[in-house]
Amino acid sequence: MVIEAYLSAARTVSGLLRAPELADRWTEPSALAGFRVSGLAGHLARGVFTVEKYLSAAPPAGPPTVDAAGYFLAATDSDPGSATNRQIRERGEEDAGPGPGDLADRYDAALDRLAVRLAPLEPDRPVPMLGGAVLTLADCLVTRMVELLVHADDLALSIDVPGPPFDDRAADLVVAALARCARRRHGTAPVLRALARRERADRPIAAF
Repeated sequence: MVIEAYLSAARTVSGLLRAPELADRWTEPSALAGFRVSGLAGHLARGVFTVEKYLSAAPPAGPPTVDAAGYFLAATDSDPGSATNRQIRERGEEDAGPGPGDLADRYDAALDRLAVRLAPLEPDRPVPMLGGAVLTLADCLVTRMVELLVHADDLALSIDVPGPPFDDRAADLVVAALARCARRRHGTAPVLRALARRERADRPIAAF
C-alpha cells in the first residue's frame, strides 16, 4: 500500500511541475520563506530524486534506527537562517536546473525508473537516509510523501493554482505521520485538545 500511495502522490506532483504558471513565476519569491519559486520546485522534486539516491546505497546490515516521525523530529530546524536551511534552499536551486520544462522531464524520468525499482521491494527493507538515519522503506516513503504533499501546497499557493488532488491513501499516511510528530513534540493531551477540544487548547500545535 505505501509504495502505491507514494507513486500516486509523486504522479500527482508531476502535473503541478508542468503547470504553465510555474514558468511564469519561476524567478519570483515563493510562499515559503527564503525560497524562490524555482528553488521550491526543485526542493519539491527531491521527494522523488532522493529516493533514487537512497536506494542506490547498499541496504544497511542493522535494523532501522528511527521511524518517519522520529526522522523529522531529528532533522527539522525551525530557523530559516540556519546553515541547514540555507543548504536545503541551495540544493533546491541546484535541482531546479535551467527551467521548469527540464525539471519536469527529469522528475518524470526518475519517477518512471522508481516505479520499476520499487515494485519488487519489501516495505521493511532498511534504507539509509540523511544523518546516518536508517528507516524501513515504508517509513522512508512516508517521509517523502510528507515532503511532496506539504511542498506541493506551498508551490501551488506560490503560483496561484489550486492544490493538487492527492488521493486518500497518501493523504491519510501524511496526516498520520504529522500527527505522530506533533504528539511526540507536544504530548498527547495537547494534540487531543487541538483536534477534539478546541476550547481547552492553550497553544498552537504543529508537527515541526
